[in-house]
Amino acid sequence: MDEQMTALRTPQIDANYLDEDFNSYNWDMFSSLFRNYYSHLTHSFKHEFQLFLRLLTSYNTLLSSRHSTTIGQQLLQIKYSSVPLTRYQKFLYLSSFVFSYIYEKFLVDYRRLLPFQFIYKLLVFINFLVFLHGGTYINLFERLARLKTVHNHPPSLRILDYSYMKRELIWHTLNETLGTLIPFITSLKARTLMRKYLSGTIMKQLQQTDICSVCEQSIVMPHESIGDLLVRADDWLLYELECPIHMNNRAWTFGRIWTRNGRLIVTCAQEGVIRCQ
Repeated sequence: MDEQMTALRTPQIDANYLDEDFNSYNWDMFSSLFRNYYSHLTHSFKHEFQLFLRLLTSYNTLLSSRHSTTIGQQLLQIKYSSVPLTRYQKFLYLSSFVFSYIYEKFLVDYRRLLPFQFIYKLLVFINFLVFLHGGTYINLFERLARLKTVHNHPPSLRILDYSYMKRELIWHTLNETLGTLIPFITSLKARTLMRKYLSGTIMKQLQQTDICSVCEQSIVMPHESIGDLLVRADDWLLYELECPIHMNNRAWTFGRIWTRNGRLIVTCAQEGVIRCQ
């Protein structure tokens, strides 16, 4: 069998997705360094940092004389037909990074040159359709550099085990079923329906349950009368608000409402987003 056998379409697509996932994971790990300090840097210089990380990754993968493959290609045992890359191919590969940086920072973020963005997306889509037909050049960089993806070794037949897929299918089915039934079981209408139509021991147990006349829920702490829960809205009330923690453009606020005689009637909490101008 030919050692330079063209890689199948599925491994090429999977390798492309693996490279994108690795870049996303690499960015998440890098941005976590500034989560508590200087978090504004990751927003102001996001594209510059991403360009630096992609260049650093490429220097140790595709542009390296030792590997000469991307992360996804290493995992799927595929490579480019011409290894190592020529200077022209390396120049195109680095130019694609610079183009992506300019495209995302100056065009997409500021919504400029929308017709050009449409034409570029159209070319990417047409190139993908041609790739599905011919099986080579999954992106524009590979087509311009004439880089074909081949297998490191001739592909062999594999025995697939579907036990993991079956477990995942059962788990997702159970999750969807519970997600549909639980809101009906915990709703007030379901409990009212059970009190109305059930009889015997279950009905007696439901009748013995203390139900609050205001919220119609089972009380957690006993209260003697409904007057303990009601206050006059036209009377003076004190609203106490504190912010125990605020960081990373987010804040957690905690509030309490007191009556004139010092009785706590409402406790509330909320998480908000803070944007400094």
